[in-house]
Amino acid sequence: MLHPLEFRAMLVVADYPASLHFYETLLGLRRVMAWDDGHGPGALLSLGPGRTLELRGARPGGDAPGAAVGERLMLGIAVADAQAAHDALAAAGVAIVRRLKDNPWGDRSFAVRDPDGIRVWVYQITDPRLAGELGVNDG
Repeated sequence: MLHPLEFRAMLVVADYPASLHFYETLLGLRRVMAWDDGHGPGALLSLGPGRTLELRGARPGGDAPGAAVGERLMLGIAVADAQAAHDALAAAGVAIVRRLKDNPWGDRSFAVRDPDGIRVWVYQITDPRLAGELGVNDG
């Protein structure tokens, strides 16, 4: 069983600047971080401790995101130990669709798909500053 520290919805949007304005300015979500690293723009927006919205825009030169289930909407669950979560889910027969990997933005993650095909990212925040900004710790 996982012991979630954070719940994150990840939304791939067709108009990143408009979506960022909508969620950050009009709805009042607090920006934790933003990036544009060659894979498309993105931002983490906090709804309060342990609740985050991640917006992602289209990759440079790429088409606007399609409507495929599991490609525009993804979910994320932060845990204290990504390796233990990975091993427990694999032992339970859950297919790992993206291997466990250390990421340069401050987490360690892997992905599975739920029964409806939605990608679920399971991650451990490894950057203490980011964990503090998100109000996420291991209890």
